[in-house]
Amino acid sequence: MDEPLFDIDLNQLPNDGERVIEFEQNASELNEYPKEIDPFIGQYFLSEEEAFVCYKKYACRTGFSIRKYCTDKRKGEVKRRDFCCQCEGKAPLKLFDPSKEQRNRKSVRCGCKARMRITFRKSFDIFPQEWQIIEFVKEHNHELLTPLEVRFLPANRIISKKDKDCILLFKEGGLQVSQIMRVMELEKNIPHGYLPFFEKDVRNLFTKIAKKHGANDAEDLLRHCRIAKEENIKFQYAFMVDEQRRLEHIFWSPAHCFDWYHKYGDVVVFDTTYKVNAYQMPFGIFVGINNHGKRILFGCALLRNEKTTSLQWLMKTFVSLMKKHPKTILTDQDPWMSEAIAKELPATKHSFCIWHITSKFSGWFTALLRDEYQDWCADFYNLYHLDSPEAFKHQWPQVVAKYHLDSNKHVVGLYEIKHFWVPAYLRSYFFGGMTTTGRSESINEYVKRFISSHTNLEKFVRQVSNIYFLKFFIILVILSLINMSCCLG
Repeated sequence: MDEPLFDIDLNQLPNDGERVIEFEQNASELNEYPKEIDPFIGQYFLSEEEAFVCYKKYACRTGFSIRKYCTDKRKGEVKRRDFCCQCEGKAPLKLFDPSKEQRNRKSVRCGCKARMRITFRKSFDIFPQEWQIIEFVKEHNHELLTPLEVRFLPANRIISKKDKDCILLFKEGGLQVSQIMRVMELEKNIPHGYLPFFEKDVRNLFTKIAKKHGANDAEDLLRHCRIAKEENIKFQYAFMVDEQRRLEHIFWSPAHCFDWYHKYGDVVVFDTTYKVNAYQMPFGIFVGINNHGKRILFGCALLRNEKTTSLQWLMKTFVSLMKKHPKTILTDQDPWMSEAIAKELPATKHSFCIWHITSKFSGWFTALLRDEYQDWCADFYNLYHLDSPEAFKHQWPQVVAKYHLDSNKHVVGLYEIKHFWVPAYLRSYFFGGMTTTGRSESINEYVKRFISSHTNLEKFVRQVSNIYFLKFFIILVILSLINMSCCLG
């Protein structure tokens, strides 16, 4: 089990009480002594957008939200524009369909007359074209919000370009939305919950970006791999498309992973137990260990399925791109996997992960053995650690007979494949201390920090390729948070 990357919980907030009071006092002072004057009849603007921004700022100071309303066009050009309160007009009648679930949310429209009307003015040629306020209604027929409440209005929850760039950077670094919010609060030195946007707005931003890039997902992925190959010749990748030119399989190995494989690629663990992408394609990883006993990544793959043909393509591609066969490979006991490795890696010793075998014992034997189940597990553990094949052959039937499992299909099957999982039969092969796919399982868990089931293909490949560098990025972020917290304290 991996140690947690850091012990700090970004969701645990320091005491912001004093800062909240100070922040609210400052907001009240700003409201009491506004830096900008209210709009007035006769005021000029250089553009329609400038007038809209002015009225929006006034609405934010006053406690309401606005929208664009009537437009007077002549010969295709706008000559007059109205900006009104969000509560202007009446709610349209809503058709009720009893067969569907509908939200009966009350409309905010109550016939409010507050508005600002501007008109286009063109005077002498030496003056620019301008817009002038010709009507300005201040009165509202509804209660206005306080300056601190008005920030909850959707029109005022805006993510600036600078904040958007920071959010995407933190997202790529593996931070969750709640953690991103906390980092930005500390960076801006504001109390918890006082950002100009909410978690929902950040999630909507991610969804919008995902939809934008979803249409050309496969093209973006292949473009990324092609550029990476041009930047470093050691970057390896290969892909396969089906009859309809749709991406079916892809394998890639970043340049540093390619170097690692040539140094430490004698033993490889391969696992496909984790599906994490927008298309639910099986994610396969090739993992090993270095000379310090640390797990390292050799390569990754996204497959259409886990059938023999897909796995054969992957194994053949892996050997072709990585330039050598591994001496030993460790996988689960999937028969399709065994067939693919036997055909494409005939010189490689194939072994089964003991964890994948014993994890099924509960379902196989608990109901059958009942109170004897724990004793069976203990005896099986002793069999597993026997030193010689002769001792295993001698003691296996005795233990099986003890629990009356002579005809059990699972026990019979385990004995038939003993050359794939019993250490006594594998001692002449090098496994680097790895007897389970736990090395890849832990990397799978680590991958989950950076990508989700909604991650598109291009970002998926880029995130996995950078995964070791992202670890250090997160550490730097946490250290900066610690320094910020100390300064604020």
